[in-house]
Amino acid sequence: MIKFFRKIRHKLLTENKFSKYLIYAIGEIILVVIGILIALQINNINEKSKSREREVNYLKNLKADLVSEIPNNEYFATYRFDKASACASLLNGKEPNSIKDVQNYTDTYETVFVWNEYIPNNNTFKELLSSGNLSLIQNDSIKNGLLELEKLYAGISTGEHHMRREYESYLYDPHVTKVMALGFFDLSKPSYGFPDRLTAEAIPEELHKKMIDDARLQHNNDLFKNGLRLAQMNNGFLAGMHKNLVEYIKGLTVLIDKEIKK
Repeated sequence: MIKFFRKIRHKLLTENKFSKYLIYAIGEIILVVIGILIALQINNINEKSKSREREVNYLKNLKADLVSEIPNNEYFATYRFDKASACASLLNGKEPNSIKDVQNYTDTYETVFVWNEYIPNNNTFKELLSSGNLSLIQNDSIKNGLLELEKLYAGISTGEHHMRREYESYLYDPHVTKVMALGFFDLSKPSYGFPDRLTAEAIPEELHKKMIDDARLQHNNDLFKNGLRLAQMNNGFLAGMHKNLVEYIKGLTVLIDKEIKK
């Protein structure tokens, strides 16, 4: 093809047909420009295709993270609500009068005491932010939804840290200083994980009076009661946040799924 154009150009020059040569030269330039534009267009199409492929891959990973967050938040909604219920039971229940009552009382406040922190699975979103690839997500509704979700995660984390301080000041510290801690666990030998749990019948009789008195003292302790009130309120509030998050995440997952299928 190049030889063909060269022959035409040479013929026009040797025949001294300058005007025709000029027209030919302009035509050749136009052909070159068109070729360059076509090449650029093809390159842009290829780049868009690669970008879309990366976007879809991220969207699939985001969806996988979000799908795993649905049962995670369902668990924490129940977990927090159970704590709030246990707080209400302790606040409204009668003071313990027997070692069996102490066992039930202990079981209930240990439901309140056990601490488990919520850790969301948002690895893909964090990778998008740290790598500067968030711009790959073209759908603004999805992008804004993910940013809003991070705010909700941060809100839960802030609530947990605030509640932890109250737990330590109003629940953990008063309990350790005034009550026989872990009285219903077998601490006669070490164990992997929690020690074996004791029943009321397994508690030596010489310890009954002290444990009953301790439980009564705790039951009537205003500082401890305030801690239970705060724990009931905070756990109930966080339970509601987790419940709402389940619906929010489901909606965001639907958006992402539609975008993947485009």
